[in-house]
Amino acid sequence: MMRILPQLFYQSPEITKIFVDGLSCIVHKELGEAVWHKEGYVSTHAITLVLKGLLQVDADNGERVQVRANQMIFLPKGLYNISDIIPEANTTFEAVVFFMDEEVVNDFVTKNNIKPKKDVCASPKIMNYSKEVKQYTEALLTIYKGKTIGDRNLTRLKLYELLHLITTTETGCFPEALATINNKQRRSLTEFMNANFAKPLSIEDYAYLTGRSISSFRRDFVDHFGISPKQWLIDKRLAKAEEVLKKNNTTVSQVALEVGYENFSHFVKAFHKKYGTSPKQFLMKSRREVLV
Repeated sequence: MMRILPQLFYQSPEITKIFVDGLSCIVHKELGEAVWHKEGYVSTHAITLVLKGLLQVDADNGERVQVRANQMIFLPKGLYNISDIIPEANTTFEAVVFFMDEEVVNDFVTKNNIKPKKDVCASPKIMNYSKEVKQYTEALLTIYKGKTIGDRNLTRLKLYELLHLITTTETGCFPEALATINNKQRRSLTEFMNANFAKPLSIEDYAYLTGRSISSFRRDFVDHFGISPKQWLIDKRLAKAEEVLKKNNTTVSQVALEVGYENFSHFVKAFHKKYGTSPKQFLMKSRREVLV
């Protein structure tokens, strides 16, 4: 299943929610076993602080970043990534993850008069774990670990405090990166949908990842494509399935997953409705034509 964060974290028993306010939250994560090749998107800006173990992130630009203990990584909203979580020998992987919605970031950038710069920190950015941020994190876990605080003002206050500590101690371009990313307009529907239609994402996921509410996403989509997002996704995924099946070097179940169908029976039903034949029969026919 494709992970959409932080939404998936809210459902995971391995994640301790400390502060929660919608998509803005602070969570604590501990894992005893390695997790490999987990695909996912961040639906809002995130900073992951690794306390134990190793986090490897492959971003959508092909770059691999390693985040070691006592390092932080900034992941901007909408980033597609593949991650490996590797615990230390004979112990656990431990991290604290801070998610900040656009309102939090915009408010911080505006109040601190931080100006955007062109092409600043385009890729996932590694940051050092300063003494000030360490003191903040240790106090956070000592006081609030094991509790879930659903207070909007307190959640935002703790996120503002983190951003302030990072911007005053980080020697790199983090403040400008925040302003630059937050200054961008909503993501292009054409660019994002054509690049990601084959991912097993829901309409709600696509809305979050393109910076829209569900209603505005549906409205913008119809205005742009002249068709509902649901029908567009079906058409694009089935066209891709037809293309892959014609290559003959695959299986129907592999094709279903490749074009974004996690439910195999739904794929078979949709394919038959569009092409008047099952994907298996279509594949067999394509193979026969190659042999002729």
